[in-house]
Amino acid sequence: MIDLAEDPDQSVIADTAARLLADHDLTGGADAARGLWKSCADLGWLALGLPEAAGGVGLGSAEQAVLFRELGRALAPGPFLANTLAAQVAVELGRTEVAGQLADGSVRAALAQPVPASHPGPRRVRYWDDGEPVGALLECEVSGQVRLVAPVVPHPVETLPGVDAGFALVTAEVPDGFAVSVPAAVGARVIATGQVLTAALLAGIAERTLAMSVEHARTRVQYGKPIGAFQAVKHRCADMAVRAEAAWAVTALAAVGLDAELPAGPFDAVAALSVAADTALANARDNIQNHGAMGFTEEHAAQRFVKRAHVLAGQFGTREQRRAALLAAPDPW
Repeated sequence: MIDLAEDPDQSVIADTAARLLADHDLTGGADAARGLWKSCADLGWLALGLPEAAGGVGLGSAEQAVLFRELGRALAPGPFLANTLAAQVAVELGRTEVAGQLADGSVRAALAQPVPASHPGPRRVRYWDDGEPVGALLECEVSGQVRLVAPVVPHPVETLPGVDAGFALVTAEVPDGFAVSVPAAVGARVIATGQVLTAALLAGIAERTLAMSVEHARTRVQYGKPIGAFQAVKHRCADMAVRAEAAWAVTALAAVGLDAELPAGPFDAVAALSVAADTALANARDNIQNHGAMGFTEEHAAQRFVKRAHVLAGQFGTREQRRAALLAAPDPW
């Protein structure tokens, strides 16, 4: 039997993260984002899953997932996922100096996808950029190949505004000879970890948008009663709660499975990301609907959650690619 309940250490991680994120004004622009990034790095959040011998905390995917769920709830800015994964890859490759820089936040990483070559010249990659200098790239292909490019200063050749105002989609050139591939088994584990942590971010979005809707339904009064008394709103909130519970359950299961090195771990990681992505998008949309006309305005926070969910849902392949992978996989049990 697998116990998915949080243990005392995980509860402390969640409570500490929630308090710290609540203490920062995450709408305060670049300076506020840098302050949060430094505070989180100083607390060891980026090194949570690194071995103690490499200067990390030595915890597993389950503890990291608890942390990333809080980051998702807060829409925390910063490349938490990219730095966490890139630091783990650097340790595997014996790049201890690079791993330390990624773990202490002094070097910021980005998750990149190679752009198919259509012309001669330097290799190109595409990644989400939050406006801060990028010093490392972690290339994670849908095929399972993982490469670390560090140290590197990408040369942007195209920058497009993202649906999420916190990110721009950058196409950049990277020098040849800087990318180092990891063994297939290591790459598969890194991708599975990335899928689980992305699922945790999305599960956090699903839970936060549920909480926003419930609070609004409790306090917003129409026709002399809270709107939560009306069936349409009540049923939407109930559906959101069921989806959010399922998303976190499958994410926690995948995280525990990775830590226990269960045969079903990689399958569960893809399943977790698939469920959590669909859930976050559905809950974020319903949250806008529950807030009525003001929920559709750019000034309201509701729109930020659906936009971030769209960005995260595109990590590690498309919805169709994830479903195809699940259908093609052998029975993990």
